[in-house]
Amino acid sequence: MESSDFAHEMSLASGQRFFEKLASTGGTCDTYRVRINGKWHFLKRPKGEMSSNPLYITAFEREFDIGYRLEHKSLVRYIDKGIDQQGIYILTEMIDGCTLDEFVAKNPEYFKNKKHVERFVSQMLDVLDYLHNNQVLHLDLKPSNIIITRTGHNVKLVDLGFAYSDCYQDIAAGMTRKYAAPEQLNGGEVGPWTDIYAFGIVLLSLFNNEKPQDALQSVPSYYRKFVKKCVENDYDQRFATVADAQHFLSKHQFRRKIIVGILISIASLLILFLIFWNVLHTDSTSVPKATNESRVMPDDRNDSIEAIADDNIVEEVNVSHSVESPNTSQNRDDEINSKSASMATEPIKAITVPVALESQLHARAKAAFVALERQYTAVDDYKTRGDLMTEIKKARQEILEFAKSQASSNEGKEKYYDAALEIVNEEYERSNLPKIINTSE
Repeated sequence: MESSDFAHEMSLASGQRFFEKLASTGGTCDTYRVRINGKWHFLKRPKGEMSSNPLYITAFEREFDIGYRLEHKSLVRYIDKGIDQQGIYILTEMIDGCTLDEFVAKNPEYFKNKKHVERFVSQMLDVLDYLHNNQVLHLDLKPSNIIITRTGHNVKLVDLGFAYSDCYQDIAAGMTRKYAAPEQLNGGEVGPWTDIYAFGIVLLSLFNNEKPQDALQSVPSYYRKFVKKCVENDYDQRFATVADAQHFLSKHQFRRKIIVGILISIASLLILFLIFWNVLHTDSTSVPKATNESRVMPDDRNDSIEAIADDNIVEEVNVSHSVESPNTSQNRDDEINSKSASMATEPIKAITVPVALESQLHARAKAAFVALERQYTAVDDYKTRGDLMTEIKKARQEILEFAKSQASSNEGKEKYYDAALEIVNEEYERSNLPKIINTSE
């Protein structure tokens, strides 16, 4: 009902109302938008040839009586029924929007978005469930009776002209054949499943303006089974109630979420595996190789940092042999014996951190911070920010304690601790974790 679609204007003598006749009138009614005391309303009245038909007038009054007692955010609100010089009329709220088929024509890409489809389906099922729980069947669901609001693109269901209520069992209802269920066409028993069938055809019209079963191929895969069950010719094969339809959708959506969750978990585990594999690979390839076949390899000595450090000392002695100028064996032996005696009686004044330990500390710090980054991608969604700070401090302290444990002397522990603190702080600064911790700790 576009506000610009009207043919002519006429004013009432009271001056408090005036009518604008809408160009897009229905087959049995003339329609108007009416401004009453500054507010727009929608008014419809039977066409001339229908205004004298007692059966149609009874059905017209029945529509108001059914609609007036209903109140739902997705259902047009019936306001008043009356008779003026031109006959009977019904007054409802004016909805600023356009019919579903007009909306799709203007926005052909809108329902290609899964969230938009889910929103539309959810609102339609909700209002149908409300009608059925109030003993009302719409029985004329079609795109022209579904308004999509201009603001928010919400659903508004209109026109209860063919609606059935147990208060009016003896009045025959009409239908729109393209959207009518087989039991409507054959004069069979109608029920919630009848509106569900029509809704299935409406969903088909969103993606394919045809009714045949092969039109299901145009429906997105996540709704194909749902639509197929809605449009079964045998109503025993359809959803018996809207609640059944909603349960079917929620169950399948839950399954999809479980599958997506499993895939995400597998991907996360794979990433963690690759990270730790890279850490282990770095550790194994960064250990210095022995230059003497008779030396014990670090792997055979349980990869202890003390052993690697001792190996480095021995290697320094071996290097000194290769660079000294040729001398007599006795002089070389005396020099080596002198160095050995000095090392045995005096403490090592310059303690350095082995390359292997540095690599291992870098790898441990990086792996710990990467794991925390992944765990706390959104801090507020998991733990408090204080918890994150505590875990960062804990990870840093564990690495520092590990470094100290690799030294054999108190002086070495202090040197290893200081070196580890520098490495951990360096990796912490490179990470994406909050920079709140005092790095001098």
